[in-house]
Amino acid sequence: MTRIRPYDPERDDLAEIVALVHRAFGEYRGKLKPESGALSEDVQSLASRLEKNRLFLAEEEGRLRGAVFAAGKGDAVYLDRLSVDPGARGQGVGRSLIDAVIAHAREIGAERVTLGVRLALTQNIAYFQRQGFVETGRQAHAGYDAPTSMDMERRL
Repeated sequence: MTRIRPYDPERDDLAEIVALVHRAFGEYRGKLKPESGALSEDVQSLASRLEKNRLFLAEEEGRLRGAVFAAGKGDAVYLDRLSVDPGARGQGVGRSLIDAVIAHAREIGAERVTLGVRLALTQNIAYFQRQGFVETGRQAHAGYDAPTSMDMERRL
């Protein structure tokens, strides 16, 4: 059974979480333009994220199976770096992590949960739509003329 819990600096190893993020986003290496920033995450960058953001972890039998950051931004919580170990996909880990972010957003009085997803990742867009997210706009990464990512939100 998967258990979702907040990051605990006394217990959790950031290097292990970085490795999870790299495994989760590894399939996109060389397929996205620009390359996913998740692939350049390191212990220092995750530690910096933790200064202002919440991190939720998914465990199963003591093994790390997933992670997601929740960043408060105005009336919203931004769901960031949803990472599910490839061996744990299709088992509800991602959904449980999204639910943790939604519960956190409600706890702090946010009106919505937002996220960004690459347009090239149509299966991810469909996944978030199934979780109740809708498109709110499109963005182009620096140096690109056409949109490369989609903004999505789920109202609470």
